Amino acid sequence: MEPVSAEHDAPTIRQQPESAATERPNPSCALGPRCEAERGSDCANRGSLASLLGWSVLLLGPLAVLTTAALLRPDPSGHGTHTQLGLPPCGFHVVTGLPCPGCGMTTSFAHMVRLEIVPAALANPFGVPLALLTAACVPLALFGIARRLPVLETLERLRVEMWAILLACTLFLVWIVRLATTWLLR
Repeated sequence: MEPVSAEHDAPTIRQQPESAATERPNPSCALGPRCEAERGSDCANRGSLASLLGWSVLLLGPLAVLTTAALLRPDPSGHGTHTQLGLPPCGFHVVTGLPCPGCGMTTSFAHMVRLEIVPAALANPFGVPLALLTAACVPLALFGIARRLPVLETLERLRVEMWAILLACTLFLVWIVRLATTWLLR
């Protein structure tokens, strides 16, 4: 029986071909010059099916919302437009007589798709920036699809989490102001 040598048991390390090591990332990658430093020479998510699906959701969702808003007639009272969709009146408003954070949002969107900014702000002030953000998703998604950008890296670069927190704080602040004015006007 022949003894096994130590070098025979040692794992071998494969060297990367020189062409792969010198390959540069596509300059249109969402990470730009950071791509090579952060992800190596290839952007794994670039043009992937998951990215295409993500961009499709970011395109079709806002398009559905904006199309629905365009088909609705804004309620003159400033809220209640959603009842045209067969939805019940706001339960919070029915029980308390106070507006919930979303009261007037559908009406605001219905005004915004008609470029009626003042009536939209009167229905729900938060609806104006939210409708603009919803509309901005459409060209962003089309750009992402056309350039085959990775969704998550692109949204990270746009600092979407910061904008989401800012929007949530704004919604809460707008609701507090609306509650205060409702109580003061009673």
